[in-house]
Amino acid sequence: MSIPSNQAQAQGHPTPPTQPQAAPSPAPAPSSTGGGTAPPPLPTEPTPNGAPVRQYINSKITGVLLEGMKIVAREQPKDPLRVLGEYLLQRSKELEGKDS
Repeated sequence: MSIPSNQAQAQGHPTPPTQPQAAPSPAPAPSSTGGGTAPPPLPTEPTPNGAPVRQYINSKITGVLLEGMKIVAREQPKDPLRVLGEYLLQRSKELEGKDS
């Protein structure tokens, strides 16, 4: 059973002070005036570390895949998988021609 605060003080029970709850501050809106910081640049080269499989994927696939994904993100085509797939096929032919 709870005792009203004026009765609790009269009976010798201390009442904790109430503090107003502050409303959470909203996140700042992105500035269209260019005052914000720019996002970090996307990586162009994979980091050569990890297990042999990861090293293989990083050396043979990741760089080309990142470039293709940047193109898809920039252009935002209606059929992004087809565009990415065609880009990868084109780059594969270019790179295989260099290796021969």
